[in-house]
Amino acid sequence: MIDWILILSAGLLGWALGIAGMYIINQRKGGQHSVKEMEKKLDDYQHKVEEHFAKTADLIDNLTDSYQAVFSHLSESAEKLLTDEQIRHQLINRRSREVTIKYLKSDDDSEINTNPSVD
Repeated sequence: MIDWILILSAGLLGWALGIAGMYIINQRKGGQHSVKEMEKKLDDYQHKVEEHFAKTADLIDNLTDSYQAVFSHLSESAEKLLTDEQIRHQLINRRSREVTIKYLKSDDDSEINTNPSVD
């Protein structure tokens, strides 16, 4: 009778170890598959982020070029359309604010900065 109990106990122990072993093996295989999927998702995400920033940089470059073209156009127009007196008057009115369009020649700029009340 003890032999049957030992055989039955060994069988149950083997069965339990088999189930535990299969569970661990399945978890590892599923985990590897999951890790590969996560690595692919991470790579895809990083690629999308890279594309996003590359496009953003291109758009900012285009925006910068557009601003430069506008400032250049305004500068050329100011030199052609305004008199020196009108330019001086505009600079005096803008004394407390930054002049963003440099439409004065360098000698006019130094004259105005040294003597702002000159009209």
